[in-house]
Amino acid sequence: MEKYINDILPRGGRGFTLIELMAVVLIIGVLSSIALPQYRRVVERSKFTKAQVMAKSMYDSCQRLVAEWGVESYSELPSSVRKISRLDIGDAADLPVGFSVSGNSISGAGFLYTLGNDCDVNVKKTSGNYAGVTMDYNGLAFYNCSDSDSGACEIYGLD
Repeated sequence: MEKYINDILPRGGRGFTLIELMAVVLIIGVLSSIALPQYRRVVERSKFTKAQVMAKSMYDSCQRLVAEWGVESYSELPSSVRKISRLDIGDAADLPVGFSVSGNSISGAGFLYTLGNDCDVNVKKTSGNYAGVTMDYNGLAFYNCSDSDSGACEIYGLD
């Protein structure tokens, strides 16, 4: 039986050498140095996708409200109507967990969404990586991305 165990285990059951362990650590280090930055980009891109969905929802709701009232722009709506809670998004109770309404803005998931006069939505990253990045959404696409050289606009595909 001992003969078979010695055939299976390296060097008769003595374990691994320091060089073999260092080689494994080196390989793991190289792989993680390649994988972690890519992982961070994917996570940041998924957060941006959530921001796109919220901005599109706000823009579409604003356009429907403007059409319903028969005015040219959001700024022409009566002040009693011109608030986020009147939009089809609903009030704070209808928003996803962690989101809040304040005036013509919604905050949550690390972003602040502010509705402009022409239903354009300004999106600002408020926390996490790339905080401070601002973008505008016009119903079709994001534009005017400002990121002060952090690389966020490139990650978001807005460079």
